[in-house]
Amino acid sequence: MSAYIKGGIVVLVLAVVAYIFYRLYEPKLPANQSPAAFKLISEMESVGVPDFSLERLDGTKFTLSELKGKMIIVNFWASWCNPCVEEFSSMVALAEKMKGELVVVAVSADEHRGDVETFMKLFSLPKPGFEIVWDRDKKVSDMYGVGKIPESYIVTPNFKLVRKILGVEKWDSEDAIQYFRYLKAGKPATVPGATSGGH
Repeated sequence: MSAYIKGGIVVLVLAVVAYIFYRLYEPKLPANQSPAAFKLISEMESVGVPDFSLERLDGTKFTLSELKGKMIIVNFWASWCNPCVEEFSSMVALAEKMKGELVVVAVSADEHRGDVETFMKLFSLPKPGFEIVWDRDKKVSDMYGVGKIPESYIVTPNFKLVRKILGVEKWDSEDAIQYFRYLKAGKPATVPGATSGGH
């Protein structure tokens, strides 16, 4: 058998293996890898983030667009998600440090109301600058193209997405606070030492 034929067989086998791998793992790939997700992010950056209304745990209605004019973090989380729990305290601390300048909107993907209520008690919530809402039917998560929690969307006062962050972040660091103050002042979003992640 010639070297060309052997080489061709190897390439064919590798192609088949790659195809099988892709078919097996494609559903598990992060949502931000798909063209539709890139398009959604682009729309959020140029047109603005989707508005939504959800209930707070006390039964009152929360609407995102009521926060126009403020810096916003829309964070998708759940009480059973260990990375979400890991970053939550720093997010609460950020909201306290930037009271009046920034609002965190924590969108829970929990199945049961009691789990959200227990979690809120652990962190002494609600507090000013921190909203917790329950996305019981996952409609808002779908609207934002959430692939894997935690995911956070940093929204400027003009309601445009400036950054999507995948995974855990140290939200109350000095670099993070400086980053948000730059954004609020209308300065460029890319600042040395700013929060990690991105879209």
